[in-house]
Amino acid sequence: MSVLTQEHDRTSIEKSVENLAASVHKSEALNNDFYDRWMGGPLSFGEVSVFAEQYLARTVNTSVMVALSVLNTEDLDARVECVKNLYSEYGNGDPSKAHLVLLESFLADLLTRLKGEQVTAAEVRAVPALPTTTAFSSGQRALFESDDQRTVQGALLAQENLAYSMLTRLYEGVRNYKSVYATDDEFHEACEYFYVHIGEAEKDHKIQAAISAAAVCRDEDDLAVVTEGFTRFVDLTADYWRGVAAEMTRRKTA
Repeated sequence: MSVLTQEHDRTSIEKSVENLAASVHKSEALNNDFYDRWMGGPLSFGEVSVFAEQYLARTVNTSVMVALSVLNTEDLDARVECVKNLYSEYGNGDPSKAHLVLLESFLADLLTRLKGEQVTAAEVRAVPALPTTTAFSSGQRALFESDDQRTVQGALLAQENLAYSMLTRLYEGVRNYKSVYATDDEFHEACEYFYVHIGEAEKDHKIQAAISAAAVCRDEDDLAVVTEGFTRFVDLTADYWRGVAAEMTRRKTA
């Protein structure tokens, strides 16, 4: 195979990975009843609580999944990109800025303001996960524990490309609650979790995930396996949000 042919094949694979990543925008993982409800206007305390409980139950595993992507990826270039992602998840070396720490602080503070009395992160954590949230977490772990690095990288590509659009949508919904903060500054300070992701982290993570996914693809057969892992993760995410939306409806009418 000539050098020019190899370069063409590599460019073709990278473009295919790019197109695959972009396909999340047409999926039910991003276009669904939950986001319509979340961004449509202020919700009751019960409905916001459902989001907080189930989002935390899901997100508590994110950094673990990235760590598994490091362990279960053999390609060195791909592994390096995963390590960059993992370092970011843990606050670039600052424990107080670890993404999970920022999220727990935000959720507990928002629920406290909406309820008018103290709600702790421990209380949010203690609420049992819905069956659909449990299914998401177990399915996610199965993908990231796969002994096929192509499956792992496909799942990571989906996770990181969904994350950026997910977080922008979640932030737009959070803006419905600005009135419970005394000042704009107070609101924006509380939203550090979102700004860290939207402003830098998830942009970097998308790039890193695309590089690592392309790195494990030598041909169309490899790309097909990456695509399968990607699609399975997107489907799991769509089912997860259906469960959250259904529980919001149940909690609102209970």
